[in-house]
Amino acid sequence: MPLSRRLPARYLGLTLALTLAAGACTSAGDGTSRAPRAGASAAPTGQPDRQHPVVAFLRPAQRAVFAADAAGRTWKAGEVQPGQDSFSGLDTWPSQFAWSPDGRSLAWLDADGGSATGQIHLLDVRTGRQTSRPCPCSGIGFLGDDAVSLSADGSSLLLFPASGGPRRIALAARQRPYARLAAGGTDDVILFSPLVDGPGVVRGEGTLAVADLRGGVRRLLAAEGRTTFAGAQRQPDGPGLAWASHDSGGACWSMESVLTHPGTRSGEPGRPMPHDTAFRHALVTKARLVTSLAWAGDGVTATFSPMPNCQVMSPERTVSYYLRDGRWTYLGSGMLGIALGGDGRVVRLEDPVYPRARSATASASPTGTLTLTGGSRKLVLAEGVSLFALTPAESAAARPPAAARQPSEGVTAEDDHGARLPAAVRKLAGDIEDAAARGDTKRLVALCDPCSAAERRWIGTDDGPRAVLRAIRTHPRRSSTGDLLYPNPSACVDEPATDISCTPQRLRDAAVLRLKPGLAPGLDYNGSSYTAGDAVTVPLTVRIEGGTARWTGLAAG
Repeated sequence: MPLSRRLPARYLGLTLALTLAAGACTSAGDGTSRAPRAGASAAPTGQPDRQHPVVAFLRPAQRAVFAADAAGRTWKAGEVQPGQDSFSGLDTWPSQFAWSPDGRSLAWLDADGGSATGQIHLLDVRTGRQTSRPCPCSGIGFLGDDAVSLSADGSSLLLFPASGGPRRIALAARQRPYARLAAGGTDDVILFSPLVDGPGVVRGEGTLAVADLRGGVRRLLAAEGRTTFAGAQRQPDGPGLAWASHDSGGACWSMESVLTHPGTRSGEPGRPMPHDTAFRHALVTKARLVTSLAWAGDGVTATFSPMPNCQVMSPERTVSYYLRDGRWTYLGSGMLGIALGGDGRVVRLEDPVYPRARSATASASPTGTLTLTGGSRKLVLAEGVSLFALTPAESAAARPPAAARQPSEGVTAEDDHGARLPAAVRKLAGDIEDAAARGDTKRLVALCDPCSAAERRWIGTDDGPRAVLRAIRTHPRRSSTGDLLYPNPSACVDEPATDISCTPQRLRDAAVLRLKPGLAPGLDYNGSSYTAGDAVTVPLTVRIEGGTARWTGLAAG
């Protein structure tokens, strides 16, 4: 479920065309029959179990909230109206749903934007009864059975029961300007209050506090603890809290990380980060977003992504994990978000489509295909989904998942622009990789034909096989003479739509070569640069002669 956050202005101002994908479920709730997505089954027919929803989701193109039961049957539950971003002209949509503890009611606020009406919307998902009320407030959650927000002036909690009028709980300590309700709870809520910029205060930093039913307010973080903040989730059946920090240095530099807190007075936030192959392949150590955060039993699921408006996107660059007790379990790549439910159910928001332009149907929110997996069966619930949320009971029933397979770092079948390599080249690259991995210098020397005496000596050094192995696992560049160079020695920048933007293949190479991002000096670009020559100064040269591929030695980097 994407976090409550506005994307940077530059993200919303891009002007390429966007066409939202249409729904792809057999019964999408709008009366249209559609073919199932490849690799997944159609949702089952028959009447959905409206008394037991497991997930709610938003489809901007349909201007509607849908729900699904455990079998994957969907129905239209309610309607939602967009706001409009005054900068880009794109429609803006709610970025957070809050479920009531019993999984009956759903609440959301109007989307941020110039035309936001300042209302809270309450939906009975089972019956479709929907009410909207004025709410000069910030943040959304439930306090017990009542929807709750923080008043715009920071003086009180505003409660909105399912029936009857709203009521106010005055706070013992007024919150600072631009404070918001971060997350609800059974007996109390979490508030985030930003601090005024100044000496010793990082941009966007603030404090977290707990406010109870009597209006009492206490610090959540010990002493003078502070944090930046993008969005939070409360543990469905416990006091735990998870949120994303948001350290920002401008529109194209945001460093978001997942923090967890036990929810008690004595607890301090945990700040672990993944360190596996998948995270390294994502290349999100310099700038990143947390696009999804959800509780799953005693742990949380989280998805990390580059910044779509500022960095080159590819499926391997969005990575999802399960975090429990400081340990990260890799769940897969290429998703906007993932959530775990009871009986092994998994909901994924896949195949991201990013906003690119003004149009009557364009949305400022990324959208994707929402799927539900139960056992070995994968169902498509809908396409064009921007937001989803499991019910508290469904999230609480999740169990720790098995790890997904890590990305491969073996030899590739493509060049650095995705063109298929000849079979002879793939065979030669595999032979070189095998010998280099075994440290078999004699075999490497035999494969290098012809090689000079100096090249043979270099291959026989301790570092030779390791350097050859790193190089042969990259995507080669085709030179003007038709030779293939492993790896590509020229620089590329991790910024879209430039004349030297990194291709997805070259981004994978940067991960394989363990390159560090740089600033591309003298290139007049804002993005990070990657230059293979920084790591491998003597690329391998492969020549294609007729149907034969030959490793002809080394070339100057």
